[in-house]
Amino acid sequence: MRRKINNATRFMVILLVSFTFTKCQKDDNDVGQTDARILSSAKEWFKAYESNGDNFELLQNLDYKWNDAEIRNSKDGTKTIIVPVNEAKKDATELWEQKLYIYQLSENNYEALLFEIFPNGTSRSPEDLSIDSATFSGYIAAWDLKKGFVKTASFENGRLIENGTVKLVLKNANTTGKAPSGVACPAGIECDVDGGGTTDTGIQLKEVVVYNNYQNPSSGGYIIYNGTGSGYSNYTDTGSYTNHGTGTGSGSEGGEDQSSNATDPCAKIKAQMAIANITAKIEELRKKTNLKVETGYMQSKNGPFTALTGASSTDGADKINFKPDANTVGYLHNHLDPYDKVKANGDIDPVEPIKIFSPNDVKMFVILILNANRYGIPISDTYGTMVSSSATYQLRFTGNINIVSAKANSIIWDESLDKAYKEIMKKNGLEQGFLKFLNQKIGISGIELYKIDASGNSKKTLDNSGKVTTTNCN
Repeated sequence: MRRKINNATRFMVILLVSFTFTKCQKDDNDVGQTDARILSSAKEWFKAYESNGDNFELLQNLDYKWNDAEIRNSKDGTKTIIVPVNEAKKDATELWEQKLYIYQLSENNYEALLFEIFPNGTSRSPEDLSIDSATFSGYIAAWDLKKGFVKTASFENGRLIENGTVKLVLKNANTTGKAPSGVACPAGIECDVDGGGTTDTGIQLKEVVVYNNYQNPSSGGYIIYNGTGSGYSNYTDTGSYTNHGTGTGSGSEGGEDQSSNATDPCAKIKAQMAIANITAKIEELRKKTNLKVETGYMQSKNGPFTALTGASSTDGADKINFKPDANTVGYLHNHLDPYDKVKANGDIDPVEPIKIFSPNDVKMFVILILNANRYGIPISDTYGTMVSSSATYQLRFTGNINIVSAKANSIIWDESLDKAYKEIMKKNGLEQGFLKFLNQKIGISGIELYKIDASGNSKKTLDNSGKVTTTNCN
């Protein structure tokens, strides 16, 4: 009998191990298949992107090593496809390299930059020369295949020490290295890399040949680096430099910006809306207001987003579960369009969500600013965002954090507060009602309401007569 039991036990152990191994293998396969789909989608997008219009003259016909591509997560949570390039080097001993970074902003929506890495250290050890090295020293330049030069910087031991510019200094004065004239250059982006001669005193990075069909194909020059400094105070590592975005900016390793705009909500919102991953999330939320369950994300202080889960509407709830932790800096979520909810007994219950922050949204924002104060996150970085089909609003805090805790603990966050909220909103309308609710029922000075528009952001306040006053940020 004991032998039978031992054999049965041994058999169960083998079954359990086999099941565990099979499950892990399936999980690995799922991850591999997901990455393969992302890589295939990015490759197809890039082929169309690259062939659509004139490429920047210095960057066309590059040999991309797609078989060696890898997928990583940027610090703001963006999926990043990194594709090495077979560089056209005149000498095999040249140390510079090129890598194509494709950032997945949303499903089938990408952006691309070509990074050129120029190590300047005496060591030739691969770990010291890599852009991923914690001890990398040299220069990194970023190019847009449509617009040309974007940005460049100098690094020492893996830390950014200086911003700069790059310029093509031509050997033949009759040639040009400018981006095609038909390509628009956005504000703040330097697209002209045309050199004015060969007397530039910058640091030479590499020689190039300028190919085009209207000039001497043998013409060329060399790319040089000029440091500008630009008062850069927040030192950033190479990972932050190649990252698509850094969320609200609180993930930088040099401390909070001490400029006059450091705590200005308008400046904070403007910088936030310049991050493509943020605007893509807002657009996604706007497109999902026709569902019956809210959609949302919370953001960590280092940038990445975590999707918020929602309860099924058939369970009597259309809200999402938001549990901020010590690293959470903000949240984005949507409020739904009117819809019919089916009750458990089959009756239809018309639902008309209010398209501005709810009492619970305010509560979560108060928790965020209290956590920020407790865990060393700049309070000026905290935010709460509500997206509806008609408008997008954001909460910011500029008050005295020392009085928030006592005030928040005195508020009874229950159904009676929700009822008072609905009554105020019904009497006063959206913006006026919410601001009166903040004043009359929350009473925490410093919680401010901002409206985010494509035409410009604005701050909403109440004047002495209780009417809404709009102050444009720009």
